[in-house]
Amino acid sequence: MTDQERIASVKIVYVVALSGCGKSFTGDYLSVMHGFKHVDGDGPLKNCCIPKNKESTFGFCTCLLNGALNGKDEDGPEELWRPYFEEIANQAIDAAKNSDQVVLTHATYRQSWRECVVTKLLEGGAKKENITVLLLTIDPDVKLKGLYYRTKEQLENSGMTMTDSFKAGGWEGEGDVTLPIYIKVMKEKYPHYALNSAFEDVPDGFYGKTVVDVSGRDMSCLDGIDNALGLVGKRNDAHLTLTFEEIRDKVKVVDQKRDKEFSSTGSQEISHEIIEEIAEKIKEDGKEEDDNDDNDNDVDVVDDKKELEMIAKRRSSLRSVEYLERELRRTNLDGDSKDKEKIMKARRSSLIRTGSL
Repeated sequence: MTDQERIASVKIVYVVALSGCGKSFTGDYLSVMHGFKHVDGDGPLKNCCIPKNKESTFGFCTCLLNGALNGKDEDGPEELWRPYFEEIANQAIDAAKNSDQVVLTHATYRQSWRECVVTKLLEGGAKKENITVLLLTIDPDVKLKGLYYRTKEQLENSGMTMTDSFKAGGWEGEGDVTLPIYIKVMKEKYPHYALNSAFEDVPDGFYGKTVVDVSGRDMSCLDGIDNALGLVGKRNDAHLTLTFEEIRDKVKVVDQKRDKEFSSTGSQEISHEIIEEIAEKIKEDGKEEDDNDDNDNDVDVVDDKKELEMIAKRRSSLRSVEYLERELRRTNLDGDSKDKEKIMKARRSSLIRTGSL
């Protein structure tokens, strides 16, 4: 059988949902219990130590942070987000050459982005009738609870705590960032994301769209996934009698390994830097709009694209600033350390936007 013949016969499940719903867990569950090949859609981001992945991650995150997660009903410039989604679709096609069943998981917030993925799958040789879109839904508080513990673990893998991360982002609270504090801050600071409103609806009938609510975080969730995909009673023989807790513990090992690699390659730090750059630009652009009383809120898309290109080119020049910034945080200096950190942030911001310190 040729690669194209195999791809044409492979069953592909595309799992979409908000971050924190359990997409990666679902993909790993299907891998461990049902023999699927799991393609983690966060793969390019979690391997952004590779230049090509870094560029596509920067483009995608720019559109996400400036769009859906900023309360805007827009996709962003196509040339910025398309490379990322074409890449994860290509990875799914490559996986189909060596597996009869493939699951691709990603928090694809916008419908245009999802259409890009499935179109690329079709162009790669997958058959429409073999593609199923699985939409996971969840109670917002349950989602935030899961996200808290996952983020906490990822940060600790990189040598930080949740409290360190919050303070670096401007949080001025006292004590440690506990689960109740995390949920409260997320709802206040990121309401569109925290309350699930940032996720654009998946149209009914979109590639066999099937919905499974995973708020229970128990065996009912796994049974719901099996039922939606026609997999009831088909778990690998060695796992037929396992409890939910036993299945969960086996599946979590896969994701924990992936997160450790995310940290060890330096990709986690790079991804944080990318997000910081984008967030600073959004914040500064907002200030400029507030200061301009005559601003009619029109946006020159061409100029914005050029500026984003310049930001990308300057990234290598940020290393010296980033090193000093990390040293300030690492040594935990007293006294004037906050003033120094403010200076570093100002210099970083200047370098991002103007190319000079």
